[in-house]
Amino acid sequence: MRGHLASLALLAAVAGCNKETALKPVPADAALPDAPIRVAVTSPKKQTLAWGIEQPGSIQAYESTPVVAKFPGYVRQLFVDIGDKVKKGQLLAKLSIPEVEVESQQKAALLEMATAEVALARRNAEVATETAKAVEPLIAVGRANVDKATADSARWDSEWKRSKDLFTKKLIDEQQLDEAMRQAAAAVAAKAAAEANVLAARANLKEAQAKIARAEAEIAVALGKEKVAGASAKLALALLDYTDIRAPFDGVVTSRQVHTGHFLQPSSGGKVEPLFVVARLDTVRVFVEVPENQAEKAVPGAAVAIRIPALANRDVVGAVTRTAGVLSPESRTLRVEIDLPNPDGTLRPGLYCNVRIAATSADAQVVPAAAVLFADETAYCYQIEDGKAKKLRVQVGRADKGNLELLGKRPAGTTSGAWQPIAGTEQIAVGNLGALVDGQAVQVETPAK
Repeated sequence: MRGHLASLALLAAVAGCNKETALKPVPADAALPDAPIRVAVTSPKKQTLAWGIEQPGSIQAYESTPVVAKFPGYVRQLFVDIGDKVKKGQLLAKLSIPEVEVESQQKAALLEMATAEVALARRNAEVATETAKAVEPLIAVGRANVDKATADSARWDSEWKRSKDLFTKKLIDEQQLDEAMRQAAAAVAAKAAAEANVLAARANLKEAQAKIARAEAEIAVALGKEKVAGASAKLALALLDYTDIRAPFDGVVTSRQVHTGHFLQPSSGGKVEPLFVVARLDTVRVFVEVPENQAEKAVPGAAVAIRIPALANRDVVGAVTRTAGVLSPESRTLRVEIDLPNPDGTLRPGLYCNVRIAATSADAQVVPAAAVLFADETAYCYQIEDGKAKKLRVQVGRADKGNLELLGKRPAGTTSGAWQPIAGTEQIAVGNLGALVDGQAVQVETPAK
């Protein structure tokens, strides 16, 4: 039943006036008194109840991280011990992993080689480009020589034809004719040679251009190799960096499990033994498990008062920082966390504390505690109707300053079915409940204030 704990807390308060009846309930078939019993009555009043969720809690470090080794190796040197304060990135220990160190050196050498190959490929490209530039003028010179040889060939061909005509007319002798023929033949040969030189120059240019293209391709390949070698070198350096064991954040070393010379063998699947445990203590967390019937009030931002017995009942105020959002299926509780600043470090992880989370219930239907009778772990009220007392089973909620919250009602003899809401217009008997039985005639006094 919701509010059962609050009902039990108030049971002692009301037991004084209702004790006899609570222990010895009046039988249902008991004879009713002839004279009406005088009773005071009240009606439920709507008001906001202020109450608190009180649960034990535990103070823990804001963060507590086990620092482990990724690769097998030897502990070369330790720089911290338990209790030492450390900064983020501070070196805690140095490991020796020879194979990783050698691999890092090898990858660095391969990167240097790849860089040299890139430089060589670029130099070859420069040479091929310069060769191409040198060949281009030769082509122009060759073309000029071809033009000159073509002109000489045409002139001597014309001279040869003219000499043949003169020889036929007996104007020149055979020797002069032969000379003209030799000159014409020489001019043709010179033209062919000039054209061959042009073709050779063009071939040389194409060859130089092909070498340029090849050199550019070699540059691309060399750059690719350099990139791969660079990535491998970075990977090797990253692996080498694992030989440095560093602090994950500012905090305190709370555990050290190794000594110089220890051989570390990280487990492939089981639990790994940490080298160190580093805890962040500038802020701490308070963990509280809130029962399901109170979980709806434990929300982020709710005010919290924390008492720490080990610190002379020191009181600390704060607010709910976060909740798990779901109930644990095993305990039916909600995990609540409260972050507390801890600049002086006095809030040590592991301390026990009492936590009170402030909560309110708005529009609660409230009656005085003296209007509720507890018997057999059940709460009852008497509603006055038509001058008679009608016994009701009631659901009791929160308690506040001598008042109780009523959540629902139903006839006393009913053990199942829906609870009826509290309307707020009911006339509820207050005090002297032990003298009442279901159906008892009553005389109403002035309503209790």
